[in-house]
Amino acid sequence: MSLSKRIFAAFFAFIIVPLFVLGSVSYLVFQKVTQEKYAEQTELTLKAIGRNINNMIKEANYFSDFWVTTEDSVESVEQAIDANTGSAEIGGETPRSQEYIELLEKERLRQRVLLTYPGIKSVTLYGNDNREVSVNFTKDTPINRENLESNPIYAEVLRKNGAPVWVGPNEDVDLTGESNLFTQIRVLLDIDSLKSKGILVTRFQMSEINRIFSFYSSQGKIDRRFLIVAGNGKVVFDNESVAEGENISNFVDTVDGIDMESGKSQSTTLSFDGRKSLVSVQDLQLQRLGVGDWKLVMVTSWQYLSGDMALVLRWMVAITAVSLILALVFNLMFVRRTVTFIVRVVRAMRQVERGDLSTRVKVVGKDETTTLARGFNSLVMRISELLDDVKQEQSRKRKAEMMLLQAQIKPHFLFNALESINILAVQNEGHKVSKMVQRLANIFRISIQQKEEITIEQELEHLISYLEIQKYRFEELFEYTIDVPRELLSSTILKLTLQPLVENSIQHGFEGVDYMGRINVSARAEGRNIAFYIEDNGIGIDEQQMARFVSSGMTTLQQMYEENPETGERRGLGVGNVADRLRIHYGNGFGLILCSAPGHGTVIKCLIPQEAGSGT
Repeated sequence: MSLSKRIFAAFFAFIIVPLFVLGSVSYLVFQKVTQEKYAEQTELTLKAIGRNINNMIKEANYFSDFWVTTEDSVESVEQAIDANTGSAEIGGETPRSQEYIELLEKERLRQRVLLTYPGIKSVTLYGNDNREVSVNFTKDTPINRENLESNPIYAEVLRKNGAPVWVGPNEDVDLTGESNLFTQIRVLLDIDSLKSKGILVTRFQMSEINRIFSFYSSQGKIDRRFLIVAGNGKVVFDNESVAEGENISNFVDTVDGIDMESGKSQSTTLSFDGRKSLVSVQDLQLQRLGVGDWKLVMVTSWQYLSGDMALVLRWMVAITAVSLILALVFNLMFVRRTVTFIVRVVRAMRQVERGDLSTRVKVVGKDETTTLARGFNSLVMRISELLDDVKQEQSRKRKAEMMLLQAQIKPHFLFNALESINILAVQNEGHKVSKMVQRLANIFRISIQQKEEITIEQELEHLISYLEIQKYRFEELFEYTIDVPRELLSSTILKLTLQPLVENSIQHGFEGVDYMGRINVSARAEGRNIAFYIEDNGIGIDEQQMARFVSSGMTTLQQMYEENPETGERRGLGVGNVADRLRIHYGNGFGLILCSAPGHGTVIKCLIPQEAGSGT
């Protein structure tokens, strides 16, 4: 992964992700804490409201119990009517005076009831003798007897045998009437015999419930909504009068939201009527008073609960977003620029490593990167200058070494040749002296050439001249053969390469032998190189000298021989010079390889490049 990608990944992993996680966790924790704290207060509020509703229903039950046992009951109306009409039935043809008496008695009862408990709006007695007596304090239509007896609640009323059964507004319109009042249904019992006299249906206008919810909904200007939900899911009461008669599931998902079947107090954050709200449910526990499974639901706007904290959270989110944007801009404008500059420097360094010293880093800006770019360019420029100086110095050094080595070789050759000519002159071998002088002239003609490389054909001509001179000098000491392919004769070789190697075999390989020495010079192409092999059957090199060569890591064969104690001349001078010259001229990949053993002769391999000027 590139540096820029790693920096961006680190920026994303260690800055953006932690900020996002911190914000999310903070919001969730805030929401949970707010919900838990407010749920505790809500539970207390719901319990207080539940107690008020409980007292309201209990009070209505007390009045109902008291009223049905006194003269001010609906039964007294019935008796008054019977007393004034004889055996006439309610609803039949009666004289005008009797109707007047009935109305007068009902009016007296209405006044007494309203003064005692003004919440009653109608009372209807369904007698066991199929007679119906109804007293209305408002416009209301009694329940049809057949509808009452066919309703499922009728069986429950009979089972309770005098205990009240309540039906809330909108819970069952057939029972609550057109005005949707609170309806109480009970069996009317005879006070003395406790036998059933019929079914008494009383409808109440619970104005107290409005005052209860109005107080708690407006307390502290809290945006709250209260609902009473019956066991069948119908909304019995809504302080906003919007959801009455509707099913609670139309406003909230009862499966994934609140559990209306649970008897425990619970608070849940969900969407109610399209708004995020905290919905709290409390069981009113009014079953012992004859009320069904009613639930008190309080809905509080989440916007109110979050209040100033939501504003703080929004500011935090906004500041975090702005910070992230600024961080991204900083990353793109500064970090990315710095990384791009580092990448450019790295690329330039790689180009310099490959040998391109013309590479330069573009100088932009006025910060530390500018100083670094100028320093890099200055360093590369200085390295280029130093390399040029080194190349020039090495070139001068090579020329000086080559001139020195050639100067060492020329006197050595001349000394040996003149010694041989001197011997022949003493022996009065004029013809041989002439031949040797010609050969010597040929050797010097090649040696004094200014160019360092000559053709292999010229080198072999120089070698043959040297061997012929040595044959004059050491007759019966050795014989030689030269085997070089014709196609290699036109290739070039560093001059004075083969002759010193052959000289080494004559002077050191055949020293003290009593047999005919043989020297074989051959050459062959090996890939793009040319290998010369100089083989002799001389005495070879002992193991001690070879071990010294291997263990000491000698780079020249010159170190294998000691100086002559008489003349001070280093024995093997020619071989060492050849090794040095080949290494200097062609490079470390070329030179001499020595293979020898005592009594088995010596083989010297000379490896040079086949093309002229290919060495370094």
